Amino acid sequence: MFVCKACSKRGFATTAWGGARALQHPRHASLAVGAASRRAAPPASDAQAGPPAQADEEVDPIAKRRAEKLEWVVKKHLQYLKDPLKIAEHVKATLDKDKFDEALLLTRNASRDALVTVSWNHLIDYQMKQQRLHGAIKLYNEMKKRAQFPDARTYTIIFRGCAASVHPKLAVSEAMRIYMGMASSQRIQPSIIHLNAVLEVCNRAGDLESMFTMLKNVNDKARTPDSQTFTIVLNALRHDIGSTQLGLGDREGLGDKAKDQLRDGALMKAKMIWEDVSTRWKDGRLVIDENLVCAMGRILVAGDSSDKGSVGPLLEETMRIPRFDVGSGLLGGGESQQGPGSTEVAKADGRYAKAGNNALSMAMEYLLATKKTSVAPKYWHHFTSVLGVRPDKDNYIKYLRVIQKGRSSAKAAEVLRAMPAEILAPYVYRMALSTCIHDELNPNAFTNACTIYDVMVRLSRYPDPLCMRLFLQSARGSVRHIYEKHDKDPEAAKLAVGQQIVSALDRMWQPFRILMSSFSYPTEQKRSQSPGQLWKLSEDARSEAMATARRMIAAMDVVVGEAMAGPEEVKVLKGRRIVLNKLVERYTTSLDSDAS
Repeated sequence: MFVCKACSKRGFATTAWGGARALQHPRHASLAVGAASRRAAPPASDAQAGPPAQADEEVDPIAKRRAEKLEWVVKKHLQYLKDPLKIAEHVKATLDKDKFDEALLLTRNASRDALVTVSWNHLIDYQMKQQRLHGAIKLYNEMKKRAQFPDARTYTIIFRGCAASVHPKLAVSEAMRIYMGMASSQRIQPSIIHLNAVLEVCNRAGDLESMFTMLKNVNDKARTPDSQTFTIVLNALRHDIGSTQLGLGDREGLGDKAKDQLRDGALMKAKMIWEDVSTRWKDGRLVIDENLVCAMGRILVAGDSSDKGSVGPLLEETMRIPRFDVGSGLLGGGESQQGPGSTEVAKADGRYAKAGNNALSMAMEYLLATKKTSVAPKYWHHFTSVLGVRPDKDNYIKYLRVIQKGRSSAKAAEVLRAMPAEILAPYVYRMALSTCIHDELNPNAFTNACTIYDVMVRLSRYPDPLCMRLFLQSARGSVRHIYEKHDKDPEAAKLAVGQQIVSALDRMWQPFRILMSSFSYPTEQKRSQSPGQLWKLSEDARSEAMATARRMIAAMDVVVGEAMAGPEEVKVLKGRRIVLNKLVERYTTSLDSDAS
């Protein structure tokens, strides 16, 4: 290629002066610059051989701009944020918007000129709540490296975050390491709050060995065990007993004898701990509360019959709850008398634990375990009427279980009527109706079942098909009193039984039609789905409904086939049977077509 003399001179001048003058002709510029760069570049050694570095090209321009913008935003904020308290408030507000990177950068920059421990606490707490245990511990270490001294709140956040971690074993090791370092520090010493938090970490992980290691040296003035300390330990022992009985974890495959030995060992430890609790309490060195009493009571419920029997005396000793379970007691077995267990006495002597919802549930668990179901209403009355405890969902459910065990359909209906509507659910109705079924010797069992069924129909948008079957079962099963009443007139007895079954079928008819309509008219959430999708979604519900329809058909056949009703009633039953039979046939045909 030929280059004119003038261009050559300009190229030489440009090269010689390091690009001080630009080439005038653009077509020759690239040639000149390329030649100059080749002449200026030093020879590459063997170690440097390879493609040239592309550092500038590897930087993500978008990420770079974001980082620059973040630096600018943080710098602007710090121009107006000088007070550490205001900085902490801004960091908290930033974390509430899930802007962790901004909050972290702001805290780091603020740490150069101020002590912003509270801001670091917010960051650690955020990471713990996001289940980022490693990230939270890294922040804790970085905090110390930046001369931001952790305070008592920092350690509380870390320990409580470890207790809630989804990695319990790792959390135990980290919590104990940090606690031991804290205990050996001269700047800040752990309090009983920190000790309890670490014990809770061990409890969540089921690590009893680490827990008792922590408890060896806790009698110093700053860490004297309180009621929460003993509650955590007793709950850990109870969970250990539960894991043993269920064969979970390393207890899998254990024989019954080995399980009993482990249970007895845990119970022995619990009793020794309670002796210490009782001594401290009587000496005035410990204030017991409801949670502590209930923790011990539930361990006793998990023991043998003698241990279970100790729950009544425990409630009497610590809460002044009368001994209704022995037929006499502080109230003499009455329900409305005032005595040492009354509210006035409980308020006058604050040494006793105040009974609440937890104690009421535990009392019901005790009565269920000891089968002392007949005195459950007395305990319930004392807690709710004398002590003024307002029952919650757990209280009602456990009371209903005791009633179910005692086969008291009248009490089941009474409790169901008293329960708040938001607590009522299909499984609650099922428990109550099953109580009526097992209370077959009671001549009023079916009447109580009708009460329960009517409550369900009135408060439920769609009736539960299993509850409907249980209701029908009660009508067909609670007939012994009828036959005893008409023992000399079998025909009258048969008609009376038929009348009871017809009454149940009549109550079921309209609710069953409403149930079937729910499959044809979907709710607002399902209107956007196709009929095929709706059919699949409602397949289980349809199956339950068809099972109820079959039970209704069977009951109708019995009444009609054995002439247990009058002509008019038989006519109605036959018409309804045709409708039900068509529904079942249509459902069976659809299943066959889906299978093919």
